[in-house]
Amino acid sequence: MSSVGWFIGGPLMYFAAAFFVFMTAATFIKYAKLPRHLRWDLYPVPHQGPEGSKYQKVDFAGIKPHFSLFHELKEMSQEMLFIKKAYIHNPKVWLGSFPLHAGIYLGALWLVLLTVSALCELGGIAVSGGASSLVVRFLHFGVIITGAGGFAAGLFGSLVLLVLRIADEDMRLFSDPVSFVNLALMIFLFGSSLSAWIFADSSFSLIRHHVAGLLSFSMPTVGSGLIVLQLTSYCAFLLYLPFSRMMHFVGKYFFYHHILWDDEMMKRNSAMENDIATYLHYKMTWSAPHIRKDGTWVDQVADSASKEGEKK
Repeated sequence: MSSVGWFIGGPLMYFAAAFFVFMTAATFIKYAKLPRHLRWDLYPVPHQGPEGSKYQKVDFAGIKPHFSLFHELKEMSQEMLFIKKAYIHNPKVWLGSFPLHAGIYLGALWLVLLTVSALCELGGIAVSGGASSLVVRFLHFGVIITGAGGFAAGLFGSLVLLVLRIADEDMRLFSDPVSFVNLALMIFLFGSSLSAWIFADSSFSLIRHHVAGLLSFSMPTVGSGLIVLQLTSYCAFLLYLPFSRMMHFVGKYFFYHHILWDDEMMKRNSAMENDIATYLHYKMTWSAPHIRKDGTWVDQVADSASKEGEKK
């Protein structure tokens, strides 16, 4: 067990974390380099604030558009933190989706606080509930609250969504095997973490000691089987995430800012005009009665214009 714990908690953990960071960065760069997407042009957009669409104004092209960062951040936070659209359009799913996402966010905050507390330990500052420093005590209890709360919320949300996908007829119709694999992984992640906290490490001192060892590259050995299981779930999650639908957290930025909320005007000799001019020469790989296969978009327009001319 000691050699297995050493490998999972050391080399595999380093590799999984580095792999996740690399793949996330690569995915972001890949999305950023994709051609411009067709915009939805739904108004009002949040960054216009109460003013609505700039296109409602007379001579809008010559007016500097209003931009409200507050309203944009407000809309983003409501969707990211509280899953607003699911609450409005599908409250039944929200009952599982909200605690699941809350568990992920609290878990991320737990990792940050845990890392800070591990750095304190490396710096000779003992992190405990009885510490003389108010900041250190806050850090100690903050790790416990975010960790335990996040694990419990994430497990609850995952189980609710699993039950819905099995018992609810509408959700069962579009629940493929991958959906169940994703939920099984989340249940394993949160369930193993909650079990390790309850039965092996109620103050997170063991996992903090392990994180301190990782940060100092001392390759500590994990003694508790439950914590080995917990670390195994972390490695599995980090390695699987870049290939799963859960990677949508990267795509959401582009969806909202480049599709749903993008209201930039087309201007002469702008980057947008140059991009669109280039895209018009892309060749179409599909065909239909009104589409010529392997022709460009310009060719399709020319063919349509020619046919209209013949009719006249």
